[in-house]
Amino acid sequence: MPPYLADTSAWNRSTATRDRWAELLRADRLAICAPIRLELLYSARSRSEYASLRDDLAALPELPLDAHAIALAERAQVALAATSQHRGPKVVDLLVAGVAEASGAIVLHYDHHFDAIARVTGQPTEWLARRGSLD
Repeated sequence: MPPYLADTSAWNRSTATRDRWAELLRADRLAICAPIRLELLYSARSRSEYASLRDDLAALPELPLDAHAIALAERAQVALAATSQHRGPKVVDLLVAGVAEASGAIVLHYDHHFDAIARVTGQPTEWLARRGSLD
């Protein structure tokens, strides 16, 4: 079974999604990559919170942000530009999608930009919850 690469949009969303997180963690199917880790650590409000979060994230398998993943991110942006949609997904979204595609992972998200990326890449994505259902 392929891993899930959880975008930052899917982290800490709601108690309603706690069961899905627990399921993925129990099955050892939740992964992280450098762009997501850096975004999550950026949100830490103190040195101790940063250290604790860094330790928690270190327990997750790491998918590589390598030259192949970057090339896939660029290819997706080129395809989006062909229909003038390249200014929707942020650079980090493209990199996360590139890492997931290169690693054969499913992007777990709560961000419509991944729908646009998936339309041009054909890669698997999954909404953490139905769009618009979380605050």
